[in-house]
Amino acid sequence: MSILEVSHIEKHFGATQVLTDISFSLEKGQALSIIGSSGSGKTTLLRCLNFLETPDRGTISVNGTPIFDAADSTTKSEAEIRQKRLHFGLVFQNFNLFPQYTALQNVTLARELLSKEQGGETKAEIETAGRELLAQMGLADRSDHYPHQLSGGQQQRVAIARALALQPDILCFDEPTSALDPELTGEVLKVIRSLAEKKTTMIIVTHEMAFARDVADQVIFMDGGVIVEQGDPHQVIDHPREERTKQFLSRYAEN
Repeated sequence: MSILEVSHIEKHFGATQVLTDISFSLEKGQALSIIGSSGSGKTTLLRCLNFLETPDRGTISVNGTPIFDAADSTTKSEAEIRQKRLHFGLVFQNFNLFPQYTALQNVTLARELLSKEQGGETKAEIETAGRELLAQMGLADRSDHYPHQLSGGQQQRVAIARALALQPDILCFDEPTSALDPELTGEVLKVIRSLAEKKTTMIIVTHEMAFARDVADQVIFMDGGVIVEQGDPHQVIDHPREERTKQFLSRYAEN
């Protein structure tokens, strides 16, 4: 059974339709790459999955359980939305770390708040788990550093550790290397590649075509808020069937 089922999602901002009839599924342990030009709806789709935006139509199910249905007009409480958001971890383009907190505090904060709300783990247990995640990111010696003391690549790796801290079903990346210098891009892609090797279920919005082809189990190409083509990475990226996909990829080949 699919871990994620997205069916007929649509999203408008005023009179502008940003997403049109978006449907796809994702198996547990798979990585999905979403590619496309800026403004094609990729980030809006991620924000809909993470309940940062509300779709106007469609359904979203995780592990066979519906977590969103646009036809259900009952108002959801903030607590309910927070609970549903826990299915997804989101890593932003610009890290979005709290500047007043250390790397370790950034990683553990949400888990501590959740534990206070729901009970369970002690602060010491949460801190130990946070240090283990930072070590996994190659940042064991940076736990007490503040964001301004870290490189962009290190900040993004802290952000990945923070997203993993709540043990989401699906880890989402919104162009995780777009704010990085080319020399720092490699270290973040290496971490994502290692997560893929461990069969972490992921959705990766990226402009790194070779990375998308090599790491993803499936690729979706979006344009103008619709899915133009989806399938095996080598088929979509190396042998696209749709003319619009060919045009997009040919521009990348020129750069």
